[in-house]
Amino acid sequence: MRKLKTRTRADTLNVEPRFRPRRNWDRLIYLSILAVFFVGLGDYVAGDIIFLRADGLVVRDHSEIGADSLVRVTEVAVRPGEKVEAGDMLLRAESIDILGRLAELTMREAELVERGAQLKSDLALSTDLLPRAQVRLQGVTARQAEMDRLKKGRLISAERVADFEANRYAVEVEAATLASRINGLKEEIAALDVSRNQAAEAVQTLKTRYSGGVHQATIAGVVGDNVPAPGEVLNPGETILTLYWGDAYVLAYLPKRYIFDIAVGDPVSVKSGHQMVPRGVV
Repeated sequence: MRKLKTRTRADTLNVEPRFRPRRNWDRLIYLSILAVFFVGLGDYVAGDIIFLRADGLVVRDHSEIGADSLVRVTEVAVRPGEKVEAGDMLLRAESIDILGRLAELTMREAELVERGAQLKSDLALSTDLLPRAQVRLQGVTARQAEMDRLKKGRLISAERVADFEANRYAVEVEAATLASRINGLKEEIAALDVSRNQAAEAVQTLKTRYSGGVHQATIAGVVGDNVPAPGEVLNPGETILTLYWGDAYVLAYLPKRYIFDIAVGDPVSVKSGHQMVPRGVV
């Protein structure tokens, strides 16, 4: 069989373009954008009711080393983010107030030591002079009977009697003064020793607590971002350094109403910017 030729219509030209039916792409794009908009709007309005989502902070337990007084950092042994163990040196900071108190206590202790040495010297001298004064007093007392006899027989002048009485009184006063001074010096030395021991104990306690301005880690952890530089001066109450320890956790606040159940152990995802941790538990 021979194939019949298709005849060209009389009203159709060979150069006339042929049109194909056009698809409604603009309508599809418009409907897609509209659908995405309503989906986003619904997620914004009621998304927290359907999905478990909450903003929060990743935190860890931490300890802060604060400045109790005006301090100057002289040495830093750690860097931001460095792991440390308990007992490791973190930094050294000089406290102007504590150094001043140490200087005052040390000076006070030195003054007490000097005063104690002087009192002991006076005590030794008084102890050495007392026996001599007692010997003179015994001699004057022995001559008292003879002076009374001469006075009764009018064999001695009144001037010599007055001189004897004055001499006897001076010897008695000297012996009594030395004895009283010895007792007073002993009591003063004992009280001074107590004060000196207290001052020495205060100096030692302050030195132990100050520990040369060295701050050590009390627990294993990670050093925070803010680490002072040597020579930096910090006012009282300012944080010198922060040490983080323990496991990190997320502190988040859930919405007041939602339609899902939450139980311990449910898997969650933590997202920060472009980073995501897909594994985790409530």
